[in-house]
Amino acid sequence: MNYLSDKDIDFITKEISNSAIVSSDLKEDLIDHFCCVAEDEMKKGNNFKDAYEKAFQNICPNGLDEIQKETIFLLTKKNIGIMKKSIYLLGFFTLISFTTGYLFKLMHWPASGLLLYLSGVILIIAFLPVLFIYYYKKEISKVFTNKLKFILGYAGFSLLILSILFKGMHWPGAAFILVLSIVILNFGFLPLLFFKMYKKSAE
Repeated sequence: MNYLSDKDIDFITKEISNSAIVSSDLKEDLIDHFCCVAEDEMKKGNNFKDAYEKAFQNICPNGLDEIQKETIFLLTKKNIGIMKKSIYLLGFFTLISFTTGYLFKLMHWPASGLLLYLSGVILIIAFLPVLFIYYYKKEISKVFTNKLKFILGYAGFSLLILSILFKGMHWPGAAFILVLSIVILNFGFLPLLFFKMYKKSAE
């Protein structure tokens, strides 16, 4: 009956330790799991190399990095679900407030300015932050530019809505905020967004 030697365990430990997995707890769990599966295979008469290959195929056929992605997804699935519901609710209330305010504006009824102002505030301080945080958290890649895209997107669209709000309320500074939002969107968010789309289409 074959068992894992210290050399075999060291090999498994080294392979997992040198992987892209960040979590030390996940690494330890994988080492234990790999050792158990590999030892079971060796008890069937396989040598260590074949046993390790079978363990790898059983545990992570798409690579160790896939294990990390699945773990992150499971850990954040509940939070992502809550955020998605928040996006739907905030989007609903924003649209109700905006369309009602616009109707009041056309009919020259009172409180139209307040309703439009409220829709703008909900968009800037609630809906857009939750929306961009949701996509930010879904971005598993560690590439900084991928996450910077969402930061610039939130900043650009928030300032754009703010400039419209300032213009509608006849407050000073609307033109400056508008120019700043266009600069951020045109030279920050949109290039990063379309570059990633172009890169994906070329793959």
